[in-house]
Amino acid sequence: MVIWILRVIVRPLFRVLFSVEHEGRERVPTEGAVIIAGNHPSYLDPVLVWLGVERRMRFMAWDALFRAPVLGWVIRSAGAFPVDIRKGHGEAAFREAMRVLGEGEVLGIFPEGQRSEEAAMGELRTGVARLAIGTGAAIVPVTIGGASRAWPKTRRLPRSAKIVVRYHEPIRLEAAECAARGEEREFHQEVMARVAASINRSLKPAIRGADSIEGWYRQPPSSVRSYEWGPLAAALIAFWVGAGRGRVGAHGLPVALIALGYYLYLAADLCWIPPSRAAKWARNSMPIWLILLWHLPLARLAELPAGDRNPWLAASVLAAFFPFFYEDYFTVQKFVRGVVTSYYVSLALQLWRPHGLGTLVAVLGFVALFALWFRVIFRGWIAAAMIAIIGGAIAWRSSPALPSWVYPALSAATILYLQSFISIAYDIRRAGNVAPGPPPG
Repeated sequence: MVIWILRVIVRPLFRVLFSVEHEGRERVPTEGAVIIAGNHPSYLDPVLVWLGVERRMRFMAWDALFRAPVLGWVIRSAGAFPVDIRKGHGEAAFREAMRVLGEGEVLGIFPEGQRSEEAAMGELRTGVARLAIGTGAAIVPVTIGGASRAWPKTRRLPRSAKIVVRYHEPIRLEAAECAARGEEREFHQEVMARVAASINRSLKPAIRGADSIEGWYRQPPSSVRSYEWGPLAAALIAFWVGAGRGRVGAHGLPVALIALGYYLYLAADLCWIPPSRAAKWARNSMPIWLILLWHLPLARLAELPAGDRNPWLAASVLAAFFPFFYEDYFTVQKFVRGVVTSYYVSLALQLWRPHGLGTLVAVLGFVALFALWFRVIFRGWIAAAMIAIIGGAIAWRSSPALPSWVYPALSAATILYLQSFISIAYDIRRAGNVAPGPPPG
């Protein structure tokens, strides 16, 4: 229970503070003894590695930390056990590590033995090799890039920075070779050389990738993206429809003011707001806030069904939106683009086949499909919640008529749209295979 609570609290905190990305988590074996061995550039490293592993994970930790009143209880509850780092005093911790691996658990260890600079790892302590030889555990090397920028040795407290954690292919030692050479120090060093080589191979790219994202946050903002013109198109259509139905005088002003405010904000972002991490996250989340702000005025102007369960729709979109901040920046961009697309297209469909739950079904159906299709964090909970809300809204409706099939079809069509060139473009940028500079709209 303590571990689950810590994950629920720490994971979003690290996403917000450090924009942590975990790559290759699927390479960590789902069962059996595993040693996670990584470079050690900061005090954050145990938490960074632990957050990317779904299994229970035990860590060797400096024994002095356990004497801290609160910290000691937290790390002990999380599964850490103490190690005396003085030379010749680590045998008790080694025996505990052997026991942990003997029970088929995951052990985290940093073979450098102390914090290091983000440079190529040199000769490592051989404890990882001896543990793997003695227990048959697989070794999963881990590269941590960007953490020394987040918490350099010269600072007392961490600061915001981009961090990339990469899990590599497991190293599995041959049983016959372990039996024949298990006592040879040269063999231990060979194993550690393989671990170091795996980590070093991606250490500079990981640091460079983190630097690239940090540099991109400082780049000028994107020009107005294609989906950011959606509100303008929706406002023009609403005024055109509203004028034909004589509703502009009674309902046009709120829509005009909200649309004007949104595009003034875009102009400010392009011309005056200094580029930063916060500015870019605000820019990408603003279309969601706009939808929640002007859904009712827009529907009233065009004389569309405003929705039988608008509070449900608003609360559901907000509840589904915040978990996406746990995901990487580009996944959030795809999610926002999809919500905007499904929402405004559903309003257009309301002109053809009006239904009080049409927009709710289209948007929440998209959220459920997106969570499952792109395998986001909490995807099972998100999808189940969205489906339950849609079912509840239909069941509690005064009229039993179901929304037209076009609304759930719109949810699926939006996923296909994102999976096509939009997803490919985002994934290329995330992989760092494009030239530095602001991403295209």
